[in-house]
Amino acid sequence: MGLKIYFILLLCLSVISGCYSDKSKKPADNKQEHSKTELSGNFTITGAYALHPLAQEWADDFMKLHPGVKIEVLANGTGQGLNDLIEKKSALAMISRPLLDEEKDAGIWVIPVAKDGVAPIVNQNNPYLDRLLAQGLSTDEFQKIFTTDKPVKWSEILDTTGTEKVMVFSRADESGAEDMMAGFLFKSAADFKGVTVTGDNEMIKSIQENPLAIGFCNFSFAFDGQSGERTENIQVIPFDLDFDNKVDRKEIPFKNLEQAHRSVWLGFYPEMLCRELTFGSMGKPADPAVVEFLRYVLSDGQQEVKNAGICQLNDVYLKYSLDNLK
Repeated sequence: MGLKIYFILLLCLSVISGCYSDKSKKPADNKQEHSKTELSGNFTITGAYALHPLAQEWADDFMKLHPGVKIEVLANGTGQGLNDLIEKKSALAMISRPLLDEEKDAGIWVIPVAKDGVAPIVNQNNPYLDRLLAQGLSTDEFQKIFTTDKPVKWSEILDTTGTEKVMVFSRADESGAEDMMAGFLFKSAADFKGVTVTGDNEMIKSIQENPLAIGFCNFSFAFDGQSGERTENIQVIPFDLDFDNKVDRKEIPFKNLEQAHRSVWLGFYPEMLCRELTFGSMGKPADPAVVEFLRYVLSDGQQEVKNAGICQLNDVYLKYSLDNLK
């Protein structure tokens, strides 16, 4: 009889334990389900053209995961994106250059989400292309092309014959790419001359349509993100960094996007033309929808960085960025 009672008691304890275990798991499951399906809110992201296609992809994917969240993404240039933050017109700014001191003083907080570089480009059908690829252009020559008022002939730059003038394109918007290029040439964006265009897509189109044109763009626009090959009719121009009128081993132009990204991470490409692409907010974000969106960008969203043809963050960057969100 004693043994029978023992088994009855053991069965009762098992049932009670099982009930307790099920109840203890249920709230956790509900909490997880709540965070996935009932996260809600509306916010706007504005700023850099360099980040716009990727940010739009992130936003679309995130809204599918969280139908209660609505995100609007607008490309209007880094400078305007930062102004929108300060004027409280947006929750996040897409930024493609380092912050200025006054922007830091305004309380703008940034978090790295990707990395990219800026490249000078010409039309693949440029009549002087072979010479350009063989000797490259020095910073002095780029300065002369982009910042002098008087039109420049290709023959002046390449020490050859010919009367064709260089058709210069710069940016009309407050572009992080232009700021980076200007800084590399020890100039400001205000010094740049030429026909102004808005955004990388318009820059690419303008160069494609003009065999004598020169401009600059982000790596992710100079190459196709899927194939990694150069964008049609676009050629990246090498820098003659040592002013010897010839392209050395480290100055050879990239053949594809993989080479471009490798040169960024290994330090072969001029550091002043490489930059973090960041999201910024006024102070550290507290809105749960914004915070969760940034966590997505720094985890599953990194696959979209690769698909967009932009440099993914390495593990050190990712850890730093995620720690910044805590």
